[in-house]
Amino acid sequence: MPVAVETKVRLRFQDLTRQWKAQSRYLSNTAQMAMLWPYQQIIGLGAVAVPLILAELQRETDHWFWALQALTGENPVPSEVAGDVEAAAAAWLRWGREKGLDG
Repeated sequence: MPVAVETKVRLRFQDLTRQWKAQSRYLSNTAQMAMLWPYQQIIGLGAVAVPLILAELQRETDHWFWALQALTGENPVPSEVAGDVEAAAAAWLRWGREKGLDG
């Protein structure tokens, strides 16, 4: 991807992430969080968003799992830790490293 396009996508992702975090601040239902317009726009960025989401997840644990699953068609989170945000984040970060998407 050309650097200018990559920069534009990264800036768009960062802007959408700020919007999503502001709008989801007082929500506890992950389905409601995932249905917010900025979150849906992040999913709409497509596969280029996956490494950006993983980097954000590395920086700060948050509810990115719906987007990651939608974008990758995978779910590396073991069923026994479902609902444990820290464990789910660790599983996705491990998945990203295995796929070479950790930057």
